[in-house]
Amino acid sequence: MKVLVTGAAGYIGSTLCRILLSEGYEVIGIDKLLFGGESLLGLLQHNNFRFIKGDTYNTSTYEDLINSKTSIVHLAAVVGEPASRKIPEETIKTNLEATKKVISLAVKKKIKKFVFVSTCSNYGKCIGEKPATEEFELNPLSLYAKTKVQIENYLANDIKDKLNWTILRLATVYGISPRLRFDLTVNDFTMHAIVDKKLVIFLPRSNRPYVHVVDVAEAVDLVLKNMNLTVQEIFNVGDTKENYRKIDIVNKIKKIVGDFDVEFVKKGEDLRDYKVSFEKIKRKLNYKTIRTVSNGIKEIVFVVKNEIITDFDDKKYYNA
Repeated sequence: MKVLVTGAAGYIGSTLCRILLSEGYEVIGIDKLLFGGESLLGLLQHNNFRFIKGDTYNTSTYEDLINSKTSIVHLAAVVGEPASRKIPEETIKTNLEATKKVISLAVKKKIKKFVFVSTCSNYGKCIGEKPATEEFELNPLSLYAKTKVQIENYLANDIKDKLNWTILRLATVYGISPRLRFDLTVNDFTMHAIVDKKLVIFLPRSNRPYVHVVDVAEAVDLVLKNMNLTVQEIFNVGDTKENYRKIDIVNKIKKIVGDFDVEFVKKGEDLRDYKVSFEKIKRKLNYKTIRTVSNGIKEIVFVVKNEIITDFDDKKYYNA
């Protein structure tokens, strides 16, 4: 099967491309390389990999490579609340306008599968202790999440059965990747705990679910292998047991790296607070995550302590 991966050089995309290639897919990656292309260096000599440097908005650059035997995994986006707040116009162009153009092309070409990678941030702030299921009312708080919800609604209400689409709402991702990020909670907290010996934690009791970047890629692969079971379906991607408060993440880091100073701040700009249920994808696709937050912490510890990365201020490790 041929798969077009948008955002192929990104945190998730660079991991996903490797897993799809290992599964025997022909992979076409497209990315405009805002954060560089080093994450692709291990792929460029692979016989089943082709890369296009470009903006997904310009569909003419890749339209001829897509046909009815192609699937698309759409990752390309301005990701995260800080980035979307910093460049709102680009967020709207990339997350909304370009995404709709990709979807229109997918409909035109009658592709096999369209996987839209969304986010559990769409739940925003949930009241009560019950974990959010896919049927919960969405309450996006950031421009980033609002654009994701708009595309979800576009697929459900406008595209409907014109396309075999699946929406994946990801838990907060962590772990090492060919394009590593240090602006994600687990990675960020762990790095600063080692390098600075101190953390400042805003809203320490706010809840969030977490999932390893490799487990995300495995979920996408599972959807591609089960196209008929995932037609016009929405799945939360993660593990119900991996819902944690920020303070819980701090305590897990302390168990692995030892003690460090922590300052807790009861106020903050990020008001997201939600627990999520991942029972649907487990039940319907037999999906199981393999890695835990503790595994992710150990990965970052290894990278930092072995000086695999030393310049933690390099902009390529941050989306904003």
